[in-house]
Amino acid sequence: MAFSEQITIIKILLFISGFAILSLEILGIRILAPFVGTTAPVWAAIIGVPLLGSAVGYYGGGVLADRMQKKEIFLWLAAGASLFIILIPTLRSVMSLVALYVSYGVGALIGSMLLLFIPVVFLSALITYSIRVFVKNLDTIGQVHGDLYSLATIGSVVGVFGTSYILVPLFTIPHVLYGLGASIFLLGISISLSFPLAWVRFVPKTSAN
Repeated sequence: MAFSEQITIIKILLFISGFAILSLEILGIRILAPFVGTTAPVWAAIIGVPLLGSAVGYYGGGVLADRMQKKEIFLWLAAGASLFIILIPTLRSVMSLVALYVSYGVGALIGSMLLLFIPVVFLSALITYSIRVFVKNLDTIGQVHGDLYSLATIGSVVGVFGTSYILVPLFTIPHVLYGLGASIFLLGISISLSFPLAWVRFVPKTSAN
């Protein structure tokens, strides 16, 4: 696989990761609504927990990117995201028990943590880890971050409307989740099986005495 093809696949992974984060939020409200309703505290949990997961994932992905430049990391992060996305339909059954003992607001918070937090952490880590591949020059680091976060954000916008207007009306929620999980995992495999990535290691400048 040529380097240009590797870069294309990583960009697709960035887009799909952004897509999946917002898709999970849309699907989350549909999964939790039968148990906890759709009141303001429920929406707060659905929005707030993925934001918290994104913060943790962005930080963790950045730390990984600086310490371990290995293409296999893409597979590990993609596998983690895929696994927890695919487990969501199974974990959903726990909500029927949770709803019996707590208020709707607390139930929504627990449900969001249970179903959404961990996959969003992995997806967000994928985004920041992917950016490290594209940074070749410290003089352009701001532009690289801007371009790639824009790509992931466009993916999120498409995820909101694509999930709401196309995927949910045409497919069952488990099928959408399985499709997302499989897509992310396959992209991770493609990157891990490709030729070594051209990582650039930056050496800090030392001041002359």
